[in-house]
Parts: sequence; C-alpha cells; structure tokens
Amino acid sequence: MPFEITSPSVIYCGAGTFDKIAAEAARFGSRAAIVTRTQLADSERISGLVEALNQLGVQAATSDPVTEEPTVERVDELAAFMRAERSEVVISIGGGSVIDTAKAAAVLAVNEGTTEQYQLKEREISNPPLPHIAAPTTAGTGSEATRVSVLTNNTLAIKRSISHPLMAPAVAVLDPELTAGLNLRFTTLTAMDAFAHAIESAVSLNADPYTRHIALAALEHLNASLPVCQKHPRDLEARLDCLQGSCYAGLAMQNGLGASHSLAPAVCIVGKIRHSEAIAALLPQVIRLNEHQYPAAYDQVSRAMGVDDVSRRIMDLCSAGDVATSLMEYGLTDSDEDDIIEALNRYGSHRQTNPVEVTDDFARQILDISL
Repeated sequence: MPFEITSPSVIYCGAGTFDKIAAEAARFGSRAAIVTRTQLADSERISGLVEALNQLGVQAATSDPVTEEPTVERVDELAAFMRAERSEVVISIGGGSVIDTAKAAAVLAVNEGTTEQYQLKEREISNPPLPHIAAPTTAGTGSEATRVSVLTNNTLAIKRSISHPLMAPAVAVLDPELTAGLNLRFTTLTAMDAFAHAIESAVSLNADPYTRHIALAALEHLNASLPVCQKHPRDLEARLDCLQGSCYAGLAMQNGLGASHSLAPAVCIVGKIRHSEAIAALLPQVIRLNEHQYPAAYDQVSRAMGVDDVSRRIMDLCSAGDVATSLMEYGLTDSDEDDIIEALNRYGSHRQTNPVEVTDDFARQILDISL
C-alpha cells in the first residue's frame, strides 16, 4: 500500500539539546522570531537563547506569549509580528498550543490572506512556510513532528486544522529539562493526548506498516515512563522517554486517528474545556466500544502496553495523575449531548478511520458512558 511520511529533518533528543537551537537557527537566517508561553517569556532560558543567537549574528525578536488554546486570531497577530520583524526562522518553545500557533503563523507570514481562509479551505498554501524549530515543553501533542496545526475559530465556533506537508518543523528538540517542572496533573493530561495518538494510530483503518510500528513503539515508551514521571517528576530519563513517545505518536498519527479525536473538538467547543481533558474522558470509553466490536484490533496495543485491559490502564494512569475521566467532572451534562453531535457534524474528522465508523449513534454511545 503506498503511503507518505512527513517528519522533521532533524530531531535532537537528550538533556541539554536546547543548546542546539541557536546554531540551527543560524543555518536558516539572521532574523529569528521566538514564540513561547507566558511562564517562559521572561525566563533565563529565553534570555540565554537570545544571547546565544546574537553571538551567532542572529537578531531575535520575542513575540507576545501564547496563553490559550491556539486560535485563528492569535495566528493572524503572530504572522503580522513575523512580517513586521522580517523573520527568517521561527523558534517555538512551549506545549502544543505554542507550537501549533507558531506553525500556522510561519505559513501566514509568507502567504496572503487570513488564517480563517486557510482553515476553511478557501485558500491553498502556495509558498513554503518559514523554517521552524520546535522545542516542546510538554509530552503530549507531538506537534513538533506533525504537519498539522489545529486551531479554534471563536467567531465561527469551530475547531479545524490547517495542514500541509511542508508545515512539519524543520528541527525538533526533545530536551527533558524543558518538561521536568511540569506538575503531576498536566504531566498526565498531556500524556493522555499522546496515548490517544498512539492507540488510535495503531488501530486506524488507514494504518500502514510504518505508522503502526511507530505507534506501538510510542506506547511502549509512554506506558513505561509516565508512571515514573508521575512519582519522580525530575527523572530526566523518564521525561525523555515520555517526550520520545509523544514525538513518535505524532509521527504515527499522519494516517488518521479515531473516535476520541472525532469528538474532542466538538466537546471542547461546547464545554469550553481543554483538548487533553476531552481526550482523557473520551479515550477509555472509545477503547471499550471499539474493542467490543473489533477485539483483534487491540491485540497489538495490549501487548505493547503489557496489559490485558487497555481502557482500565488509561483510567488508572489518569487516577494516579489526578485527572478526571468523566465529562461531567469537566462541567458537561446530558443536556449538552445534542449540541456536541451538532458540532461533530459541522467539523468532525477521523470518522472514517476509526475501527467503527463514527456515526451519530456511535458518537452518542460514547457520550452516554463518558458523561
């Protein structure tokens, strides 16, 4: 079966690899835009990076921090900043929201139109995006390895992606020192997104030998390392394992995900909750319903994780990380179900790649046991 894989040209793994960023940026140009989150914006790590860039003749401009889920409005603002600064390379340091925002802005900085027009497929990307170096501070989205940017459009109340083969960052930097300060709950929450990417990629109807193999490898890393990170947050070996698992899962998800990622955007729009919270509540129930109809699809997943009950393992990991696995605990109720289904029908994706087609009836089954 023919298939296509898009990935970063270079992936650095290990403690201290953050120090590779300046030299990599200098390869791409002399003007860098740094995109990060609020907690890092004024940190010594960012000021040290700016100094290292300056020493290599690269002028660095740090944008206003990314504070929320990535939105089309924020991408437009950031792209305007990059154009004003005449940026030649983009450096993003943060979680999936930061990297997705930077990834899309790197496109808009050199292409005409608005982010919304690309999100709605009214325009096509014609110019290659600015080179992008991504350093994740969470082990979850795997955005540093993907060609997709998932964005919320508050005006239209939708959550859709912009995607292009050239959108994958040119360089990914997996430095566990960047994740060692993450607290227990957010370590677990972000990992749930990585677990979902890996599990749903492994059982996707569009899985190919490469994506299935790397998805199962991701599960081995995540399943072994997350419990260690939960108990020993500054264990850099475990943190690196989690980062690698997340990155592998990002590489694996290119051929389609499953029902938890079909429903999560709709749940997030209706419930105003984080993507990772929606995934934590949906994934265990999606696994149960899928496995009930297609148990063979989960045999390899069970073996990779070394457990008989994959859904129970996910719930136990969430419990250990103080993460709720019921949508009701995030403030949603049965009365939200119709709105979620309506939102799913407006912009749901991955409906055909789940082992069971995500019809409205199947989606309601998931919601009935997730609420």
